[in-house]
Amino acid sequence: MSVIIVSIVVMGAMKLQDKNRDMAIYISQRGNSELDNSLFLTPKIYKYNKDERDAYELLRNEFNIKDDKSKEVLKKIIKKINITEDKEIPISLEKNSEPIFTFYTNEILLKGKYPARYYNFR
Repeated sequence: MSVIIVSIVVMGAMKLQDKNRDMAIYISQRGNSELDNSLFLTPKIYKYNKDERDAYELLRNEFNIKDDKSKEVLKKIIKKINITEDKEIPISLEKNSEPIFTFYTNEILLKGKYPARYYNFR
């Protein structure tokens, strides 16, 4: 009887460990994807709205990348780029009063294995 109880406990612990391992892998991959996304957040991205581009294409004129291995790694990082139109956001002290200042925002959506949204404020 005690062998059965111990085996059930061990099986449960192994299942829990497997779930934890899967979650650690997901978090690691998601973190790497966020690093990849940061390569696309340059002012040049606006001319590629609704296009699919690789990181090397966006960075090749900004950096002198001579290493072929680095070029190949950057060429494998591909994202579909969608950018919303600017939205005007007036800021005022009271409702329905003249705005003190206005700022503009838009959304940058990068679609890949792990999609991400970024907001630009001006």
